Amino acid sequence: MTEKSSTCYDFLSRNSLIISVLIGVGVGFAFGFGLRVVEPSSDALTWIGLPGEIYMRMLKMTILPLVVSTIITGTASMDPKSNGRISGLSLGYIIITNSIGAIIAVVVFLIIQPGKDIEISSSDNVDTIHTDIKTSDMFADMIRNLFPDNLITACFQKTQTTYSHSAHIVLKNGTNSTVTVTDKSVSSTAGLNILGLIIACTLFGISASKIGTRAKPFTDFFETISIIVIHLLNWIIWLTPVGVASLIAAAILKASDIASVFSSLGMFVLAHSVGIVFHQLVLIPITYFIATRKNPLFFLAVCLRPWLTVFGPPSTAIGIPEMLRILDVKLHVDSRISNFLVPVGATLERMGSCLFICLSALFMVQLEGMPLGVSNTLLIGLLSAVGSLAVPSVPSASIVSILVVLSSLDVQVHNIGLLMALEWYNDRIRTTSNTMTIIVGAVVIDKLCKATLSDSQESALETKTIDTEASIQVVNENGVTESEKL
Repeated sequence: MTEKSSTCYDFLSRNSLIISVLIGVGVGFAFGFGLRVVEPSSDALTWIGLPGEIYMRMLKMTILPLVVSTIITGTASMDPKSNGRISGLSLGYIIITNSIGAIIAVVVFLIIQPGKDIEISSSDNVDTIHTDIKTSDMFADMIRNLFPDNLITACFQKTQTTYSHSAHIVLKNGTNSTVTVTDKSVSSTAGLNILGLIIACTLFGISASKIGTRAKPFTDFFETISIIVIHLLNWIIWLTPVGVASLIAAAILKASDIASVFSSLGMFVLAHSVGIVFHQLVLIPITYFIATRKNPLFFLAVCLRPWLTVFGPPSTAIGIPEMLRILDVKLHVDSRISNFLVPVGATLERMGSCLFICLSALFMVQLEGMPLGVSNTLLIGLLSAVGSLAVPSVPSASIVSILVVLSSLDVQVHNIGLLMALEWYNDRIRTTSNTMTIIVGAVVIDKLCKATLSDSQESALETKTIDTEASIQVVNENGVTESEKL
């Protein structure tokens, strides 16, 4: 009996955070649906969501120093050959997985046909969302943000194309008429330019690796920052149960008429959920097993903590610290790979988002009663896969990408606002897919690069040994014995 109690206590102590987060998720849903009957005021909603807001602010506070320090220390410890191999494989993996997300969406859409028999009355219509942003603008902004002109401003600003509309009165045929003129400009908007910082820190790290021992104070400085931030995160992470419960409860309470939305759009929610479940419980375990020949159930259990971490906020960037910890402690992935792929993946990896964008675009077209041929279906899938690379790591950013995809096909939709009523659910499940894709990608790339990294590590060790022997020889020539030196 004592041995069983000890075993049970060990299990609870090892998994205390996961259990407490699960309880927090349950409490959040219970309070959210339970308090809807009371219809709390806006002030009450503010206080209910405040703990979650504080939790997110504390996590966001650590993202910038963690990304900068891990990227620099990771790339500085690699030789240029390994660095190029890891960078190429990471980018190729992201492009392939985003494309797979679009393929899953098309297959699920063709099987379930979520918009076939749905009738949306005018009273169900949510305000139409408009945007002037085009596909070319999104990619132009992404390329501009790759190369920040000021590293300081990149910490709190990023480049974004904006459109301004002005009305001018002109004299035409003897009468005054109003003409609307649209001006396009490139300006800055508030937000962390994480993509530009990743590129800049990668270049700094590569330069440090080329310089060698002279850059040791530089790399030691950022390595110390990384260790300090991780220790700080170990304290913050214990606030996850409270933060998740607060965020979920506030999101459910703020959603309007959940029952009617689910009844009218139930097939779309089903199609999206089926695609996400297939990805997380079929594709990812198979990929992990093929790469490692290990039990995929262990991998799914390990991913539970980062899965729950990003489910609450929801943002892939929030899960960066937990993903790094899991890859290092549980999955034993080379830190040079995880320190590079995780921040880059949090910026570009959008498998779950691509699935949602493609499925939503197809659903909106079908809802409008427009015919969907093979060419249009394939074009929507291609635009979704490419456009998902430009989706920022912020909540509900995929909605804008849906509009961009549809405007590229000259499709004007009037019911896209309905998707916003489901964002509290859809955004969370697609964010978890993005996170799991990053984690399994680090495992796969670690297996592909293990031989190269081992060779570079042995080469560095040999170089260090030669330098040590040379220093001993120089000292001996100056009259100091080897035994004295040792």
